[in-house]
Amino acid sequence: MTANLLFWLLALGVLGFTVWTFRGLRGDADRRRAAWLAGLRGGAAVLLAWVLLQPQFRRRETVSERPLVGVLVDASQSMNDGSRAQMAREWLDSTAFRKARETCDLRFFAIDKGLMETVPGEIAFKGTESRINGALEDWTHRWGREGAAGVVLISDGLDTGGGPPVSLNLPCWVMEVEPPGTTVVARVAVWQIEPPRRPEAGAETSVRVVLQGWGVDGKDIPVEVWSEGQKVAESRVRFNRRGEVMEVHLPLKPEPPGSHAYELRVADPAADASAKSQPFVVAVRQEGRSVLLLSNTLGFEGKFLRRALTTDRNVRLDGFTRWQNGWASIGDGGGTAKGTLDLSPAALSSRAAVVIEDVSPDALNPVQWQAIADYAGKGGGLAVLGGPNLLASPLATATLGKVLPVPVPAPHRDGRFGVRLTDAGLRHPVFGPLFEAVKDFPALQGANSVTGVAGNAQVLMEAVADGQARPLVVVKQQGSGRVAVVLSDTLWRWRVAAPGWAGKLTPYDTFWGQLLDWLAPDQEGLQSAGRIEMTADRPFYRQGDKVAIQAEWIGKGAAPFQSLDTTVKDPTGSNKLLVLQAAVWTNPEGRRINGFRAETVADITGVYTVEAQAGEARASLQFAVAASPEERRGEAPDAGFLHAIAAQSSGAYFARGEGEKWLETLPKPKRQTEREVVTDVWNHPLVVILLLGCLGGEWWLRRRRGLV
Repeated sequence: MTANLLFWLLALGVLGFTVWTFRGLRGDADRRRAAWLAGLRGGAAVLLAWVLLQPQFRRRETVSERPLVGVLVDASQSMNDGSRAQMAREWLDSTAFRKARETCDLRFFAIDKGLMETVPGEIAFKGTESRINGALEDWTHRWGREGAAGVVLISDGLDTGGGPPVSLNLPCWVMEVEPPGTTVVARVAVWQIEPPRRPEAGAETSVRVVLQGWGVDGKDIPVEVWSEGQKVAESRVRFNRRGEVMEVHLPLKPEPPGSHAYELRVADPAADASAKSQPFVVAVRQEGRSVLLLSNTLGFEGKFLRRALTTDRNVRLDGFTRWQNGWASIGDGGGTAKGTLDLSPAALSSRAAVVIEDVSPDALNPVQWQAIADYAGKGGGLAVLGGPNLLASPLATATLGKVLPVPVPAPHRDGRFGVRLTDAGLRHPVFGPLFEAVKDFPALQGANSVTGVAGNAQVLMEAVADGQARPLVVVKQQGSGRVAVVLSDTLWRWRVAAPGWAGKLTPYDTFWGQLLDWLAPDQEGLQSAGRIEMTADRPFYRQGDKVAIQAEWIGKGAAPFQSLDTTVKDPTGSNKLLVLQAAVWTNPEGRRINGFRAETVADITGVYTVEAQAGEARASLQFAVAASPEERRGEAPDAGFLHAIAAQSSGAYFARGEGEKWLETLPKPKRQTEREVVTDVWNHPLVVILLLGCLGGEWWLRRRRGLV
């Protein structure tokens, strides 16, 4: 049953109701009143039926389909050179583009690292790259379907993506933003700034800079480092051929721990805008306690000992091992690094502790051995490990014998040695409550045998072999310093967790951490109070990079917070909140870190400052953001590149003022489509007004006649 049939049936029903209403009415007044009431009720019923049935009016029309034209605008920073950006805006607001909108479907896109749809008024020309070839290919792939007429390119032609001009299967119309240059452009770009990885406060270091030059062959280019308005370092580079890459190291000497902001300046007119002033930051960590480790070989004990001592981030470990005819500094990862072993009284006085891992007596001269012995009596902390070399040699008596808590020489023998804590050991800070539940330590594979200990010494642990217990870990006070002896070189077996152990670290790491705390008490209270150390995943960033802010709690216990609120201040002075959440990462030294982490985007060039506070603990961090050298600032437009794109795509190149010529090349709408236009006639406002009028009038009439 159709809507029209339903409507007419309802209308007949209303008419029949009206006729029935007049039956039995005798007077004219009654008939008039009934007629009004029936008319109003009938009208309301008809209008309500009209709304419920939702009638529509249908008509057919013919429309012309407008061809699609993409408008790609180079939004990179090189468009800010001269009047290029202004000319691009004039093109977009020109009479030619307004007329083109009448016949074409113009869609606007910005070119940066990628292609992004936009509107003309939102293009800011702040992009760090301009991948023109890639953007044109991307547009034709995604939008250059059947019905697309072509693409407009508004750019200076300084493509940072590389490669020859792209050939398109659609016309590309290029709009000129600046007349082509006629001279060869000289340019110097800074590609990389590499601050020192682990600088020490007050120690001289250097920053590595990588540059590339074009058109400056044979010319000395000054490269300078500035800090707080003063030049602190300078070097000169000379490019011998066009496009040559050079590397220069500039000396630095950051003083106190913390973040130090610097500025790299290439003092030459050929320098990129970014190369003329690029900020960078050198982060000097709080040094903590300085510990010197001397090892005889690169064995298991030395390997695990270095890891154990550096578990505490308040320790700065300097490791040296015997290497050919001298000593080699042990760098990150156990490899050799440049370094000089200094055992003078002045150098030793800066150490919180010295650990000697079974070094042969002849590895040091008598003066050096005496300096170590004197160091122990003047407030230093000294730990000596056993083994077949140092303590087993008769020469040990002449070197450290007077300060050790056990008599030497102490013969060494291999075998299986069980270990057990003494009552003094359970009460001593070196072991203490953490070791109370440990009943069975992994057995050792070698030990030095001694028959007694010094008068003021304490035996904290014993080695048991053949039913006989002998001292294993012995400590004593030596003058104002402290000395400990571990009469074995196989303590590394404790890396295997002992039964009943409930600590976060292994028994081996815990033992060395607590022994170091006893040998070199923390004068600054860092161990008890704890502190926050913030770092960034890189020391230097380019505009648009993601920056990972990382925070680690440095203290004996777990961090007293579940997340960390930080304030990030950008170079303009604006602040934003960044919440660091619990995370795990690997630091540059290869250590797995449990801390807090979050990411932000570096979209403004300059120095950012990050600050955090948790209770009494405060921390701050700075990182630098420089403009991308990919963006070719300071160069003349590449008109040849733009002409080639237009020619290969059967398009055209239009200079300023040639907008009318471009309009003549645009295709006119050709495709016509016939479509049916459906208009709803039931929801017109007049229908609602009439319906409410009928209902209101019927109610008013009934009330007036007293029929309510």
